[in-house]
Amino acid sequence: MTSRNEDAEDLMRKIEKEEEDIAYADPERKSFHLCIVNLVIGTLYCAKGNYEFGISRIMKSLEPYNRKLGTDTWFYAKRCFLSLMEAMAKQMVFLQDTTTEEVIQFFEHVEEHGRNVHPVVEQPLEQEPMHAGKNTVAYEARRLKSLFLRIVGR
Repeated sequence: MTSRNEDAEDLMRKIEKEEEDIAYADPERKSFHLCIVNLVIGTLYCAKGNYEFGISRIMKSLEPYNRKLGTDTWFYAKRCFLSLMEAMAKQMVFLQDTTTEEVIQFFEHVEEHGRNVHPVVEQPLEQEPMHAGKNTVAYEARRLKSLFLRIVGR
């Protein structure tokens, strides 16, 4: 099992190196390969109840935010945070103080970089269009941060 983990880490290092090479050649190009790998790993750990490690992977997956934060990546990331908050509200999970601070800081970074990212692509058949201020990742991050702070008692 340990050798399989080392193989996986080697593969992730190769992906990271290739993404760095691409970023150096074309700084404006977005590359989501390593982001997706980390999102999947984080989601699997959260599904198994290891939120500390899973959430840290999710937060790491979206760095740097200006290149990795998008409609699809935010959709999967916020699901893990909602699952975490549900488990915390049921008092099934308790986070370390350092992880709590990292989550709060993560939401602040997402709020800062998510102003022009839409969490929902507007549907053409909607009767009433969504309010422009509420259809941003920044708005959702602010709401999630507020909910998280209520759950942790701040």
